[in-house]
Amino acid sequence: MAGTAPVGRSAGPADRRDTPVPAAAPAAVAAPAATDSTEVYRAVQASAAFQDIRHSYRSFVFPVSGVFLGWYLMYVAAQAAAPGLMRIQVAGPFNVAWLLGLLQFASTFLLTWLYARNARTKRDRAALGLRWDTQDQLR
Repeated sequence: MAGTAPVGRSAGPADRRDTPVPAAAPAAVAAPAATDSTEVYRAVQASAAFQDIRHSYRSFVFPVSGVFLGWYLMYVAAQAAAPGLMRIQVAGPFNVAWLLGLLQFASTFLLTWLYARNARTKRDRAALGLRWDTQDQLR
């Protein structure tokens, strides 16, 4: 289409094809080479102590997360698939659905407590030691 301006530009006297294009701005200063801190952190990440901390974390978190997810999905599936079972009265106005729903909250608090205890007893001391060693290397 003749006479139309490119998208994002207005048509008019300033829109001339023979106008010189300004030179590109000078390139930004190149990023500095890898610093000593980068090497220290990479060495820490590759160390056996760090790998032990990660293994300890994963060996607790992944199974517990899987168990909790299974427990939650079982509750949801029971609500959908077995409404008669969920209506069974347990005590007074509480039925199985209420009991399992309240147990979801209780299990959340229990797992939070277990995670904090596991971190405190198995990982925190090792991680703090690794942190101090790293900070000493960076000084």
